[in-house]
Amino acid sequence: MTRVTFQEKYYPAVKETLYQAILKNGLTVSLLPKNDFNEVYGVATVQVGSVDTGFTAKDGKKKSYPNGIAHFLEHKLFERENSEDIMAAFTELGAESNAFTSFTNTSYLFSTSDRVIECLNLLEELVTSFHITEESVEREKDIIQQEREMYWDDPDSCLFFKTLANLYPKTPLASDIVGTEKSIEAIRLEDLRDNFDEFYTPINSHIFLVGNFELELIQDYFSNRNTGNPIDETPREKVALHPVKKVENIRMDVASPKLAIGVRTNTEMGDMDCYRYGVLLKALFTMMFGWTSKRFQNLYETGKLDSSLSLEVEINRRFNFLMLTMDTKEPVGISHQFRKAIQNFVTDPDVSEEHLDLIKSEIYGEFIHNMNSLEFIATQYQSHTDESTLFDLPKIIQEITLEDVLEVGHHFIDNSEIVEYTIFPL
Repeated sequence: MTRVTFQEKYYPAVKETLYQAILKNGLTVSLLPKNDFNEVYGVATVQVGSVDTGFTAKDGKKKSYPNGIAHFLEHKLFERENSEDIMAAFTELGAESNAFTSFTNTSYLFSTSDRVIECLNLLEELVTSFHITEESVEREKDIIQQEREMYWDDPDSCLFFKTLANLYPKTPLASDIVGTEKSIEAIRLEDLRDNFDEFYTPINSHIFLVGNFELELIQDYFSNRNTGNPIDETPREKVALHPVKKVENIRMDVASPKLAIGVRTNTEMGDMDCYRYGVLLKALFTMMFGWTSKRFQNLYETGKLDSSLSLEVEINRRFNFLMLTMDTKEPVGISHQFRKAIQNFVTDPDVSEEHLDLIKSEIYGEFIHNMNSLEFIATQYQSHTDESTLFDLPKIIQEITLEDVLEVGHHFIDNSEIVEYTIFPL
C-alpha cells in the first residue's frame, strides 16, 4: 500500500481542519472530521451537468447528445446487475442516499451514523460501474417524463427555467435540467455509455466526507485505492451567447403575478476567483434589493412586494447569470424600477459602506448557522479548482470593501443583457 499524504488546511474562522489529497488516478479526496456530530455525509461529485450535451471527446471527435442526458444517467447509475438497486443496498446498511444534477455537476450523496466504509464502497460503485440495460432505459423514460411534467406544473420552477431559456436561447440552458419531452425520448443506451466513459473518470471527480469518522481509518481506505494513472480530462465548452429574448409572459393558475428579472453578463471571467466573485455580486444585489434595503421596505410596506423575493447567483467559467424572482401585483412597474436600479447601481442610495457592513454580518451569520448542518456542508462544498471554497467565506466577507463590490458590479453589469419574464393569473 502506498500511503497517501493528505495536506492539512486550517480555517481559523470556523476552527476546522480540512484534509485533502489527489490520488495517483487523479481523484481528489477531501475529509472534514467533525466529531461533535453523530452522522457522516459522503458526496461523490462528477463534473458533468446539464450543459454538457456537446463536447470534443478524448479521441478528438465532436459529439452531441440530447438535453437531459446527465440527469438521465444520474437516475440509471443506481441500477446494479440483475435489476438490483444500490439505493436499497444503502438502506440495508441503515444509510440514506440521494443524487442530484446541476448545470455543471452530478452528485451522489449518502448519510449514515455507522458503517462508513461499506457506504464508501457503495458510493465508489455508483460512480465506477455501468450496468444499464436497453429495457431499463425505456422504462426510465416514463419516470423522467413524469418528473419533467411535475416541474413544469410548478409556477416557480417554470418561471426560473423560462427566464433562463430567454437568457441563453439555443443552448442547453434553454432546456430544463431533466431535458425536454423530445430529448428524453431520444436518449439511447449507447449515449449513456458514451457519457459515462467520457466523464465518469477519477480526474473528473471529487469525494468529500464530513462528520464523525475515524480520520486514520478513512485515510487508509483511500491509500488502498492509490493506484492507476489519470485519464485525460474532457475539455469543457463555454455556453454560447446568442441574442436574448428580452420580454415574455404567459398565463398559469397562480394567485398573483410572478416576475423574474434575469441578468446575463457577456464579460469573460478571466483569472478571477469565481467563488469570491459570486459572493461580491450577491452582496451588491442584496444591498439593492434585499429585505434590509430601503427599496424593498418601501415596496413591502405599500403591498407591492412580499417576502417571496429571492436572488440566485450562478458564476463559473462557462456561463454567468443572476436572477431575481418575486410575486408582485405590479410586475410592469416593479420591473422598470428594478432594471433602472441595476443600470444605475453606482449611485443607488442603498449601496453604501454602512449597508455593506450590515449585509456582511447577515451573510456571516447565515454561514455560521449553516455550519451546524452536515448536509449543507456536504452539498455546498466543492473543490475542483484552486479557487476559494465554502470555508473561505468568512475571510472573504472580512476583507471585501465597497470598492471591491463596485468593481465586480462594473465587470458584470456594464456588458450585460437583462430579460424579464412574467406569469399572469389565468
